[in-house]
Amino acid sequence: MAAIYSGIHLKLKSPQTPWEDKLKLARFAWISSQCLLPNKEQVLLDWCTHALSLYYNKKVEFSQDFLESLWCYLDDVLHSRKLQSFLKQGKTITLKLNMPQVLESASQDVSLTLSFTIPMITSMTTLLRQGEGNITSSHHVSLVLGALQSVPLDHITPAVYQSAFLAVHETLFAIIQCHPQVMLNAAPSFLNVFYRLVASIVQEGRQRGDGDTDSDVYLQCSRLIERMYSHIATTAENFTALSAFMVAQYVTELQKVTLRPDVKLHLTEGIYLILDLCKEQDIRFLKAGLPMGVSEVFNELYGSYIHYHKAQRQGEDKYTV
Repeated sequence: MAAIYSGIHLKLKSPQTPWEDKLKLARFAWISSQCLLPNKEQVLLDWCTHALSLYYNKKVEFSQDFLESLWCYLDDVLHSRKLQSFLKQGKTITLKLNMPQVLESASQDVSLTLSFTIPMITSMTTLLRQGEGNITSSHHVSLVLGALQSVPLDHITPAVYQSAFLAVHETLFAIIQCHPQVMLNAAPSFLNVFYRLVASIVQEGRQRGDGDTDSDVYLQCSRLIERMYSHIATTAENFTALSAFMVAQYVTELQKVTLRPDVKLHLTEGIYLILDLCKEQDIRFLKAGLPMGVSEVFNELYGSYIHYHKAQRQGEDKYTV
């Protein structure tokens, strides 16, 4: 019976097969045990991402309904029990180059953020969570970090902003948790993406007056920033040399606005954890090297760090001893 369905791969590649029929064949091939297709999981994933890449590179035209169906198929595949079982058997899935390229292309159209860009990020995060054993090249993880640089975080509604912010954060979390070896070389790229989140929440979390009806959105995002600072601090060996750089970025953004107190609380608690990583020469560098207005913001931050956070931590350490 399986031999009857052995020509599906050729039909998926054939320009004579209508795209709607290709998608039906791909769905059938994924769910059917009677479909004879070597390396089926990788082949179908590659076919779907290649189709999306063709569309976003303007080499084919799809209707919006078909495009949405294609994204749904990709999401179904990546979240399926079948794929999870496949990976648990020790088999691998390769993250092809065109997945990050598709993300970059989709990110250029802000109107696609909620419907396409965020699902694509979620799909890549699902793959990244499988760990280093199932992503065969660290270069693929670096490509994902590069693609995240283009995800829109401004000129979008608060609801879309929250979804985009969470999607990027979860991808970073998957990388720092599941790909520690990548972080040995990719820490600067990782921090560049994270800095986009920090800069955006500083802007969005500024005081706006009494008419701010989206305060919960930005408060939740500020909590995610604090959470990520905490994870960065626990992998200090990858970030110690960059801790002063992270602090400098934060105070540079902070100097531009007046933050809401609730948002500032979480960001401050997070940056305190990075200050814990700074050595004396880092502090001297920050005090001497920052521009005048930014230096004042840093001095205020560092003073509160010494008075509240560091004193409390030393007290806790003494109590523990």
